[in-house]
Amino acid sequence: MISICLEDGQQIQQGNVAHMRRHAETMTPVKPDLRKRRRLRTMETIRKAATALVFEHGLDHVTVEMIAEEAGISLRTFFNYFAYKEETLIPPPLGFPPEAAAQFISGQGELLTDLQDLLDERLAEMEPDRAIIRTIMTIADAHPRLQSVREYTFRQYEAEFRTLLGQRLGLPPEHQTPTLMAAVISASFRVAMCRWIEEGNVSMAETLRNIMAHLPTLFGDALS
Repeated sequence: MISICLEDGQQIQQGNVAHMRRHAETMTPVKPDLRKRRRLRTMETIRKAATALVFEHGLDHVTVEMIAEEAGISLRTFFNYFAYKEETLIPPPLGFPPEAAAQFISGQGELLTDLQDLLDERLAEMEPDRAIIRTIMTIADAHPRLQSVREYTFRQYEAEFRTLLGQRLGLPPEHQTPTLMAAVISASFRVAMCRWIEEGNVSMAETLRNIMAHLPTLFGDALS
């Protein structure tokens, strides 16, 4: 059997090379979507653990160590997902995937419809838990610093919308058109989340779509 010399002087048998190639070809790489889903599941596990602990003991009496133990993870893993405990108690960020964002930016359809489709896809991936979000919002109402963190989150949503809309329209994000549009969309998202929490069987995506359906004629309907 012929040996192949490597640069560092090691040798492997040629037969083993063929075997390694076949093994590599049959191995299934971890797909980005699978990694994303695993990350989202871990984040939700941490968020559920934190919510349950804070609801039971109060924010000031819950530590990061307690959350990590309840979630069955290490402290290092916790800090891979969240910077501090309060961050576990705010709605998750939207974080549009680059491919989906690029498709929206280059889209040629009706702007509001394309944006609704983008949000539908993202919310379906996130699969927010109604009970957890409801509890988080209840906790936030009782803690001023959580309210400020929640407001920051919605401002981040608005910034994402402003950037996407500006790129779609070929305008700088600080231009008044994407700025005003993003403010309206962000407000719609906030209203939809509150309504979704209160309702029973309607998904967040459907609730948001129903809210946004009123936008094209909103002022006309209000003044008629």
